[in-house]
Amino acid sequence: MSSSSSPAIEPDTPDLICQLDNVQGMVDALTCVRWKRHQDALVELSEHGIVLIVEESGCLQAKVYLQRELFTKYEYGAQGRPRFGISLGLLVDCLNTFSSPGHSNTIEIKYPGPDMELLLKSVDTLNACIYSEIRTRIPETVTWDYNFEQAGSAPLTFTVKSAALKEAIDDLEWPGSSVQISLQKEPPCVIFRGEGHGDLQIDFMYYANTDLLLAFHCDTEVSYG
Repeated sequence: MSSSSSPAIEPDTPDLICQLDNVQGMVDALTCVRWKRHQDALVELSEHGIVLIVEESGCLQAKVYLQRELFTKYEYGAQGRPRFGISLGLLVDCLNTFSSPGHSNTIEIKYPGPDMELLLKSVDTLNACIYSEIRTRIPETVTWDYNFEQAGSAPLTFTVKSAALKEAIDDLEWPGSSVQISLQKEPPCVIFRGEGHGDLQIDFMYYANTDLLLAFHCDTEVSYG
């Protein structure tokens, strides 16, 4: 007597399974680019990490780049770089449920779920398991500039420490004022100028202080205000 069985069907391999033991750090990073309660974001996955981009009115864009080294586990199985839209506010609120003061919780992030959801699950709790499913959206067809390339691949790029940038903007903002940002090719410099009841100018010289202005590339001088 012989018997035969059909080969088992292997489940689809997720594009990404990763684990993070510093949930609060991720919450803090995402909160920095959450400008309003109902904020949408674009997420791109790659073998190098996770990029989250938000855009406001087609004129302001912010990015959070979570390198794979930040995760205790990072298993990437996708072909290409999957993208999806998500509610940033909902993502931050869900992550907050996994974070408790004074305790470092580990979560597992998986994409996609059965219906293309983003799945979050606690993995280090003994008495309970927190599980969350976040519905994702098809990303918009507009082109987003979110390539992390070396300086020189784009005509205008600069990288400045966030604390220094925040301090400069705080100093320039007063009632009725406007802020102008200029990039100067020679000498290489980023200039912030506030005009209103008074004038104030803050210069970030590239070669003079590389601790603040970390990278700079400018093919042509421009000003935005």
